[in-house]
Amino acid sequence: MAKNYNGVQINPSATIVEKAGATIADVRNRIVKFDENGNVVLATAGTDIPVGIAIIEAGYNDISGVESGKVNPGERVDILIKEMGVVLAGGTIKKGQEVAAGADGAAVAAVGGDYVLGFALDNAEAGEFLEIQIAKYQKSGSASISGDNVSGEQMTEENGEL
Repeated sequence: MAKNYNGVQINPSATIVEKAGATIADVRNRIVKFDENGNVVLATAGTDIPVGIAIIEAGYNDISGVESGKVNPGERVDILIKEMGVVLAGGTIKKGQEVAAGADGAAVAAVGGDYVLGFALDNAEAGEFLEIQIAKYQKSGSASISGDNVSGEQMTEENGEL
């Protein structure tokens, strides 16, 4: 009898496995970052540098749904780091908008100075799933990280900030 592969999905996107740095009630489809120890925690602001998106199978697989997606410190978190993925929206996001981390690891529209995870491939409202193309970079238009160039203007010899 031939093998049956119905229902088997292969996602060719690159993923990594990291340890959780804190208890996370539901890590699934949320944006994560590295903590000071090199473990992953939820990214909760646009100023957090995103590692990627925890995949939908990350955390506990609790059939009751009570603890689905939960991880404790030191437990495994599978993270999508490039290509396309699905993230939970934390607000209204329009197709084509740049996306950054918001509260509780959900995606929000990026603003100047945010670390962009990627851009939206469809529209979503808060609590809905949003497909994104991952393309990590920092969005221009805000103060520098050091805070020395508050206006965001180009640093030159003329303004004494070279």
